[in-house]
Order: sequence, then C-alpha cells, then structure tokens
Amino acid sequence: MNFIYKLSFQQRIWMAFILVVSVVILATGLLAYRIAGGMAEQNAERLRQDMLSKTSQALDEKLNKIKTSIFSMMMNMDYRRAVGLEPTSDFQNYYTHLSALQTVFIQMKLVEPLIDSIMVATPEGSYYETSKIGLPRESFYDSSLYDKVDATEERHIELWIGPHEDPFYNEKGDIITFLTEGAMNAASENKYVLANVKVTELTRYINRDLGFNEGRFILLSRDGEMISPSSSALFPDFAQHASVRRALQENEGNFAYRAGENDYFVNYRQLESADNWVLFSVLPKQSIAQQLGSITWVILVFILLTLIVSIFFARLLTRLLLRPLTKLQTVMKKVEHSDLDVRFESEFQDEISQVGFRFNRMLDEINRLFHEVKEAETEKRKSELKAMQAQIDPHFLYNTLNTIYWKSQLQEHEHVQQMVLSLSRLFQLGLNKGKEMTSLKNEITHVTQYLSIQKQCYVSLFDYRADVQEGLDLSQPVLKILLQPLVENSILHGFKDRKEGGFIHIHIYQVEDRLVLEVEDNGVGFEAAKEEDSSKLSGYALQNIQKRLALRYGSDAELELISIPGMRTKVTIRIPSQSLLS
Repeated sequence: MNFIYKLSFQQRIWMAFILVVSVVILATGLLAYRIAGGMAEQNAERLRQDMLSKTSQALDEKLNKIKTSIFSMMMNMDYRRAVGLEPTSDFQNYYTHLSALQTVFIQMKLVEPLIDSIMVATPEGSYYETSKIGLPRESFYDSSLYDKVDATEERHIELWIGPHEDPFYNEKGDIITFLTEGAMNAASENKYVLANVKVTELTRYINRDLGFNEGRFILLSRDGEMISPSSSALFPDFAQHASVRRALQENEGNFAYRAGENDYFVNYRQLESADNWVLFSVLPKQSIAQQLGSITWVILVFILLTLIVSIFFARLLTRLLLRPLTKLQTVMKKVEHSDLDVRFESEFQDEISQVGFRFNRMLDEINRLFHEVKEAETEKRKSELKAMQAQIDPHFLYNTLNTIYWKSQLQEHEHVQQMVLSLSRLFQLGLNKGKEMTSLKNEITHVTQYLSIQKQCYVSLFDYRADVQEGLDLSQPVLKILLQPLVENSILHGFKDRKEGGFIHIHIYQVEDRLVLEVEDNGVGFEAAKEEDSSKLSGYALQNIQKRLALRYGSDAELELISIPGMRTKVTIRIPSQSLLS
C-alpha cells in the first residue's frame, strides 16, 4: 500500500474514474437496449396502423369497385331497354329483357367476384338471376329493403345495408346489400339496383392479410350493428364496449381492449366509401409485447447487478480516497469551535495533504485576516444577491423552449415569434446593461413579458391583469426584477394544484411620496402549502427581495405579506418615490 501514499490525488481520482466509467458504460448499454425495446414497440404500433390503413384502403377500393360495376351496368343497352331508358323499350317483352340481362349480370360478377347476386327492381317487374334458386317472388316494394329507401332523405340514393337474409334468393348465410337508383334521371324514378355480397366472403377478404391468429378485423356501423363478421364468438360483447361506442362517433384512433383474460390493441378508421361504417383491427397485445417483456426482465437483472457492484466499489474507493480529506475536515470542525491549536497530519503526499499543510500555516495568520475576511464576506453577500437577482429559473427556460419547439412543430409560427420576442425582451430587460436600477416602465414590461411567456406554457392555468395608476411617472427609477419573482411564486406554488382558474392581479400606484407595488393571486396561500414549499418561497423569493430592498433603501422600504389559505395571497412592496430618490 506504500505506493498509494506516493500517488497524487489526481492519479487516484483517475483510477476511480476508470472504474466509474466502466460501470457507466455497462449501464448505458442497458439503457440503449431499453431504448431499442421502446423503438420496437413504436414500430409495432406503426405496423398496426399500417395494417389497418392498407386493409381499409383495400376495402374502400373493393366497395367502390362494386359501385363502379353497378354504374357501368347502367350504361349497357340491354339494361337501359329493360328499365325503360330507351325509346325502343317495350315492357311487354319482360322475358326478352330478363334473358338479355343474364349476360350483363354474369359480366358484372366476372368484373367483381365479391358480388354474389344482383337484382333490378322496377314497378313493371323485377329482373333476377335465373341461374339462382329464387324464393317465392316477394315484391321488392313490399320488402324491408324498400322501407329503408323510403326512410332516406337523400336526393340520390346509395345505401349499404347491413347483414340480413336474402329475401329474393334461396341462399344460405347473411348478405350485405348495396342499393341504388336505377339511373340518375326522372325516367328511372322508383327503379332500383341491388348488389348482394355474402358476409362470409367479405370477412374472408378483410382478414386475408392478417398475421395474428387471435386477431380480427371487425366492421361495425355507426349505430353499433355488426357488419363483418355476422357473429363473433371471440369478441361477443365488442360492439357494446364503452370504448367502441365512443370510437363509433369518431373517424379514427386507438384504445386498449380486454376480452376474457386477454388484452388487445384496437385501432379503428372510418371507411370513405361507406361513411356510416367503421373498420376495427383487434390484435393481441401478448403476441406483440412478448419479446419486449423478455428484454425488460434481462435489463432489470443487469441493472440490479450493476447497482450492487457500483455501490460496493463506490464505498470502497470513497473510504480510500477521502481518508486525508476526512482528517482535514476533522481539523476544520475543531477550528470552527475556536480551537486554533490543532494541526493537520497525514502520511500521504497528495494534493489534499498539501492543502492540509497549507491550512496549518493559514491558522497562524488567521487573527490578522479577521478584518479582511469580514470585508470579503460583505462583498460576497452583495455578489450573491446580484447573482440571485440575475438568475433565470432553468425549469422556466426549459418549459419555454419546449413550448416554442412544439408550437413550431404545429406550424403555429405567430405564437413562436411572439414567444421568442418576449423571451429576448425578458433577457434584455433583466440584464439592463449590468445596472441594478431600471425605470418603472421597464420593470412593468419585464414582468408582463414573463407572464406572457408563462401564459403560452400554461395555456388555461391562469389569467392576469396589470393596473397602473393613471398619470403615474413611469420613468422613475426602481430596483430591477422586483415583480417577476412574486408572480413566479404565484404560478409555481400558488397554482400548483390547479389546472385552471388562476388569476394574478398586479396593481401599481403612488400614495403621497411612496410607490406601492402589489401582486395578488387566488392561490392556495402560505399555510395551505406544504412546509417545504413555504420554506422555498421564503428563502428564494421574499428574503431575496427583502435583502435587496434593505441594501438599497434601508428602513424606508417595506415588504408586507397577507395570505388567506385557499383564497388569496397578497404581497405589497412600498418604496420611496422618485422625489425621495432625487
């Protein structure tokens, strides 16, 4: 151990630094791994969004294609003759038209295979697909489908009708029907085209790209009707869930959902082709987050081991490196109790030991230095007050810059410009070219610029008003930065438990030969605040102002505090007016 005594304090710190850096590197690696896990989770969220986006786009394209197929059919000459849109139309040739339309129906189903069946309803007779087994011919105009047509108030009817049994064909399973007018003119009035899609085929199409066996795409109408699938044993109460009901009133978003013992991520988006339908993607949380859980456990174990090792080495190194410093501290404590005969002793030859030996020589001259120390202490006090006066709260600066950043991201350039100008003006007035005194006008401008910035950072937390006595001489000199610490206390301490409704009133007036500055808020008050908050308020704000007032104005300055818990706090400063200063 003798070689350690010959090492300099710098060398021992360097050795300790090597060990600390090793631990920090390990911890940093684990932190980076955790960040990677967070990025993986974000990627999973983007994957869910992309999957829903692609599926909704594909479904919109498919539904639009069905519409386009119907509208294309309306241009066909055989169709136009059948529904009476051509001069040569003859309603007596019903079966001729029915036969001609079979080819048109087949062509439409070839263009869009998702279409299961088609029907054209006219008052003169309805045209069916003869290749399908029909039910006893119920008139379309007596069916529940026509009731939906009759209930709509749209000028041009385009309806997507949710799952129901086919009333015209002998087909098993529920269908979805697209119903529209036969053509967009008076000649086709009360004539309609119906295109049916099987729910099972639509469900198969929607879920064709789904990569999770437990996940599903669910299609609901705005009123909560299940469109696809027609029934879901996996999520029986999905449509009645409170979050789902809220989502049906919105266009897109996401939320967490629990079914049985399983948790799911749910993303949703309104369809463009059928704006009354909302598509939900329900994907299992466990499948996505399983790997992230393993990563988290590995990180926790390594962090725990690293912490244990760090504590052990920190304790060992601290005891070894600070041994001479501990001895010097013991000597200093004895000197604090007026024992000037003690001396520092150490077998080390490092920098701390050299400081200790010089401290011994300093004790011999300490009596001579008492007077100099006293004067230096006075100067130090003034310097500390100036430093406290000029400091800017880092939390305030962080909040301001963070607000400027997000407003710039939101393209709120006018607000960004206002905040930057206010912050620049705040610093300019606070520095005041190094002078301790400023004009009353600049002091008022300084505090209003500060409140303007805080109002942008805490949008609905508080409002404020500054009243200045009419005719008051604003050019008279005052100590700078008197009002800003008071309004800062109102925001940070008086309104700390509020989210809105705060109010700060600044009142400046003159009574005879005294200038009065008042700051009042409707915050929690001093007695209602926590003990540690009250001590901070007293130590960093009021005491600082009180000391500065005493140094400048002596006994001519007054600082008064009135606080009613839960109602208001009022701080009043009275100083000599300009006539007394001149």
